[in-house]
Amino acid sequence: MKNFRVACGQFFVKKGEKEKNISQMIDYAESAADNSCDLILFPELSLTGIIPPKELKKMAEPLDGINIRKLVKISEEKKIAIAFGFAEFCYDSKNYFNSMVIINKKEGIVGVYRKMHLWDTDKDWAHKGDSIITCKIEKTIISCWICYDTRFPEIGRLAALKGADLALVSTAWLGPRDEWELSLRGRAIDNSIFVAGADLIDEEMNCIGLSMIVDPFGKILKKAKPREEGILFTDLNAEDRIKQVKRLQLIESRCPENYKAIVKK
Repeated sequence: MKNFRVACGQFFVKKGEKEKNISQMIDYAESAADNSCDLILFPELSLTGIIPPKELKKMAEPLDGINIRKLVKISEEKKIAIAFGFAEFCYDSKNYFNSMVIINKKEGIVGVYRKMHLWDTDKDWAHKGDSIITCKIEKTIISCWICYDTRFPEIGRLAALKGADLALVSTAWLGPRDEWELSLRGRAIDNSIFVAGADLIDEEMNCIGLSMIVDPFGKILKKAKPREEGILFTDLNAEDRIKQVKRLQLIESRCPENYKAIVKK
């Protein structure tokens, strides 16, 4: 890992209004780029907001969709990586997914994650993903997951086992606010990784936008104010992760031979 500047963008997502939402995301990406950020993260279902399942299916896009291409173009032009959640239609399987895509400048799309742990409303329209991903941006290994996934410690450990330095979490958090904070801090300290979470603002759904960035010690580096649009960003010090990994050696100290009960149905 090298030192890395990450940003989170949170805003009042306009339900079903892709053009307005993308315009807001582009403005924030440009602002983050002007502040020398390497990457900006946006919430779950950033393009559409939380809308009824039938509408989500109608508005789902493939990876080469027109709106995805707009953000690919901005990533290249502004020289900033962009990660965001969206409703995906997959040509190959003909299935729909609650997905997160990572775009890296001239490389275009470098990672696509499909939500593994589906919330009740997700099950009405989305299929379950089955694998964690990693990609490398500026010598930093990045993994990601979405919202409800955060409540499962296994997701963070899978990311750490694949070498992640930083986990990105797109969310539309419906639960208690302290549980969001504790979950992010837990996944960070469990695995000695940085974790950045971007939260949707949607008053109707009681999503209030508590985006935050956490270090490998579980300390909150930056935290957004509720119901306040904007971006927050901070520098991730690579030495902090190195120190914590050396101090605890969590991966090496595991006893996987004793964990069989975890994966029993």
